[in-house]
Amino acid sequence: IEAHIGINGEANLDFLNIPLTIPEMTVPYTTLTTPQVKDFSLWEKTGLKDFLKTTKQSFDLSVKAQYKKNKDEHIIPIPFYAKDFQVLSTPNYIFIPAMGNITYDFSFKSGIITLNTNVGLYNQSDIVAYFLTSSSSLTDALQYKLEGTSSLTRKRGLKLATALSLSNKFVEGNHDSTFSLTKKNMEASVTTSAEVHNPILKMKFKQELNGNTKSKPTVSSSIELIYDLNSTATGTINHKLNLESLTSYFYIESSTKGDIKGSVLSLEYSGTIASEASTYLNSK
Repeated sequence: IEAHIGINGEANLDFLNIPLTIPEMTVPYTTLTTPQVKDFSLWEKTGLKDFLKTTKQSFDLSVKAQYKKNKDEHIIPIPFYAKDFQVLSTPNYIFIPAMGNITYDFSFKSGIITLNTNVGLYNQSDIVAYFLTSSSSLTDALQYKLEGTSSLTRKRGLKLATALSLSNKFVEGNHDSTFSLTKKNMEASVTTSAEVHNPILKMKFKQELNGNTKSKPTVSSSIELIYDLNSTATGTINHKLNLESLTSYFYIESSTKGDIKGSVLSLEYSGTIASEASTYLNSK
């Protein structure tokens, strides 16, 4: 099963060249007045001329969706049994088709920006979901790429794995996580990192979380933050947490460290913070 839609057209933005005139006005309930604006061109004064290049704009839009049937089937037995009496032969099972594969594609093109999006859901031995969206433009700030994948494995237990990534001129980020569940163990792992870089702020962030129940329930977490403002202020923050637990005891350990350095009106300042704590409880 497939569906497709395509649209293309043109837009005339000549009306932006019409000069605007706004008379002087008094703000209600005050004595304030707004200045007069005369012969103001939205096309010239707002930067649209440099951004769009021309008032004649065209675009193309394309959307495509597809469903592909899965050959696999789910079998459900019918709980019906007559030992000594049978009129007609009845089926012993109900066959239900398994979910198939679904894909979706989107595309938009214009003189300013081009957008593309692809989404897919695949049901095979594993269930996999995937998406990708990206843009291209003469303006760097409008360019980005966002990609994600998630898969569910059903062999020897359940395992869910997810990965995300984002890239842009000002922001970058990654996320990876894994959750697995078996009859004897449960395990989880999460890692997230991000970077921000713009004229005002530069920042790096990283977070890790791990846990399992192999020999005993154990959880460990760490967070790291480094920042640099568009001034003399810089600093770092680190936080770590460990947790262990059994029916006989409970143990938790935490540590936090941070520092900051900068200046205000040629006066320098700095500071540090450090904290450590641990707790142990024994039921014996």
